[in-house]
Amino acid sequence: MKKENIYDKIFEKKCEVCGHSYMADIYEQGKCSYCGWKNSHLISEHPNDVIFPNLISLNKAKKLYEEGKEFRPELIDFLDGFNMYGEMEFWYKNINCWLDRANNEGGIKFGWSPENIYYFSDKKDFIANAKIGNEYVRDIWDKVENPKYM
Repeated sequence: MKKENIYDKIFEKKCEVCGHSYMADIYEQGKCSYCGWKNSHLISEHPNDVIFPNLISLNKAKKLYEEGKEFRPELIDFLDGFNMYGEMEFWYKNINCWLDRANNEGGIKFGWSPENIYYFSDKKDFIANAKIGNEYVRDIWDKVENPKYM
């Protein structure tokens, strides 16, 4: 007889954002089919932090859900996700832009082609100075598409 593996068990849990049921593993990980939030115990323990796989914090997701808005990250959320994860990407005007760690001290390497790679000391420097062509990323952020972890 095969021994039961606790890691294979699935449990019904309530979504932290909308309160609907979702199926979770032993780490409380699972995507809510109702609102789309990706739940986990780590996210629940740090409700103000952007933690993979979501691009906004739990508390921000709750607020957006109550307001009937999509879970779209602002630039600062995206950069918080980058600080936690280290590799991000988004699209703007058919350009696939990416961010990678430039060093172990918060540096950001940003680019979209071998000829277009730029370095920033930290997220504050990125927000102030990052451009795609002549447009600041901070000014076009509401027009970027598919911001995500790589």
